[in-house]
Amino acid sequence: MELTEEILCSSAPLAAMYVCPDCRTLLVDFACPTCRSTYDVRDGIPILLPSDPRFKAATDIAATYDSIYRGHSDVWQNQGRTPQFLEYFASVLGQLPCTRFLEVGCGEGLLLGRLVKGEKFAIDLSIEALKQARMTASASLSVALAERLPFRSAQFDLIASVGVMEHFLDIDEATSEICRVLRPGGHYVALTHINLTLWERLRQKVSDYVLPWPQPGRFVRWLRARLAHRASAELVKQPIQNRYTIREAKAGLERHSLSVVDVLHTRRSPRPPLDPWVVVYVARRGAGR
Repeated sequence: MELTEEILCSSAPLAAMYVCPDCRTLLVDFACPTCRSTYDVRDGIPILLPSDPRFKAATDIAATYDSIYRGHSDVWQNQGRTPQFLEYFASVLGQLPCTRFLEVGCGEGLLLGRLVKGEKFAIDLSIEALKQARMTASASLSVALAERLPFRSAQFDLIASVGVMEHFLDIDEATSEICRVLRPGGHYVALTHINLTLWERLRQKVSDYVLPWPQPGRFVRWLRARLAHRASAELVKQPIQNRYTIREAKAGLERHSLSVVDVLHTRRSPRPPLDPWVVVYVARRGAGR
């Protein structure tokens, strides 16, 4: 009997299985029978980073995020991750079928804790973030890289990432991996920060503060909040910023058998609790690949 068949016939829950991020062989006691790689488990959290030298920077990035999470609480609230936003994003996910869910870049687990459907899995580069996440939500957590997800193919029917696309080391490899572990017909919901064109920024400001009637008070409140946001955001320096336009981000998803079925942004009515430079893409995996 081959290894895969042997494990499938065992009594161990299939949902708890990880694969080697290098060769995708099912791990046995966090060791790979094929390429002989072994993986640490720290504080009960498996460290499943690839050995591919192209992703060596992940170690330094992980250290940076560990420092961020050790030094701050509610790390991303001043960057739009408010309770109102989290409830909204959880409601978007709640409308989609889900028996097994994966969050790529879960941070402190604040979104995970609001989800009620399905088995929950999550990865992040920061073990400090995952330590906080396990106190917030019940989920299988691991330190892993989106470009080399430690999961078997077609394991999830719903995957989400919030503010992570712009930090991928390789957008195409990460999106390809997300598509690989997503079941045909499953959904990937991705929030990313975008670069607005000059025309998009002008149209947004006119919509917010001029039409259908002038709102100078609202503009002053926005300006004060923006200045306060910039001052506080200086405390959190994030590595890797890959900014996209709305079209570029959409095209990046659609290169990988993902069909974008909805795009959520502040020009929608009713207006969602999103910043103007934030877009949420709801994509569905086709039957191909």
